[in-house]
Amino acid sequence: MNPTRRSQLLTTGLLVLASSLCRAEVAGESVPGISAGQIVTVIAGLIFVLVLVFGCGWLVKRFSGMPSARTGTIKVISVLPVGSRERLALVEVGGKQLLLGVTAQQINTLHTFDEAVVDTTEIKNNSEFAQKLHQMMSRR
Repeated sequence: MNPTRRSQLLTTGLLVLASSLCRAEVAGESVPGISAGQIVTVIAGLIFVLVLVFGCGWLVKRFSGMPSARTGTIKVISVLPVGSRERLALVEVGGKQLLLGVTAQQINTLHTFDEAVVDTTEIKNNSEFAQKLHQMMSRR
């Protein structure tokens, strides 16, 4: 089922639910029910939660490519996304730097550098977000 059709069915279902929950008139007397303002609030909350769930899923999928740890014997120096699932990664192993092509199915060595292309001693992540995240992680 395509996304447009799915969203049309969801909207139609919500409208049917909303109309059945609204106040109804039976023989001139109003039957207690849920007001239209309450329905709008519930639907807006539902839409917000759905957008939040799909947004978090997209973020996890987008940024969970390769770890950015700069410790240990294998160091990921830099990662550059070149497609939806393809990345170029510069990795340091045993004093040599390797340029890797990473896809969903395989990892290929594109080039091996004898001399360091990037000096890893000068790499410092000075972004404000990285500093605050590091502070919060070290508190535990």
